[in-house]
Amino acid sequence: MDFPLIYVNGCSYSDEKYHPSLLDNTYAHHYGRMVNGFVLSRAKTGSCNRRIIRTTVHDMIQQRQLNPTQRIVALIQLTFEIRDEIWIDDIKQTSEPCETHFKTHQFSQMTDWRERLLNNISISNDTGFLRKWSEGRAFFYNSYAERINLLLDVLLLQNLLKSLNIEYLIFQGPKAEVLSIEYLKDFFLQQLDDSRILNFETFGFCSWCNEQGFTPLDKTEPVDRGHYDSDAHQSFAEKFLYNIL
Repeated sequence: MDFPLIYVNGCSYSDEKYHPSLLDNTYAHHYGRMVNGFVLSRAKTGSCNRRIIRTTVHDMIQQRQLNPTQRIVALIQLTFEIRDEIWIDDIKQTSEPCETHFKTHQFSQMTDWRERLLNNISISNDTGFLRKWSEGRAFFYNSYAERINLLLDVLLLQNLLKSLNIEYLIFQGPKAEVLSIEYLKDFFLQQLDDSRILNFETFGFCSWCNEQGFTPLDKTEPVDRGHYDSDAHQSFAEKFLYNIL
């Protein structure tokens, strides 16, 4: 095919369904129009990193099998490491089959969840067994473990995309937590010395939008985690994506 396929995956920061103004107006759509490409979006509000990477692996293998010579550009936006997944046997999946029985889970929406947990105060609205899971997950949560697993997944994704001859850009929506020196984390990070994988701790789509003078759709959201309107997405495509890609 002569036209490029612009593939995007991420959470609400890349999901055109997040707000009516973003329908066909996310940064991927604006970039797609700039290069006369077709946009395929797998971005889904509330996603965790594992879901983003897993569905990307599925889609990129499938698309390359369907279109062996087409130019493919993958825009992969990563999200909060506090999110994970659970498997629900009887879930009624209304989206694509590759989503299968996975459901994203976040053990707390509260910024002070650690203090609340240690003081035996509820950290979420979960009930029953899910509440026990949330509390257990929170108790054993470790930022370094999450980052190590994320970097490993990204390293494997990078190698897959290269083997499939797929162009890519991997970056954070909100900036990741700044961590100190740790051997395994730093070892994997060194293997990702790649201009197409932006530093997770120093670059984020949300922060970029704020630095350009845009304000979140919801003025009460923190600017470094806020959701931005189509004008910010257009600017990101024109001033950032087009130049770097």
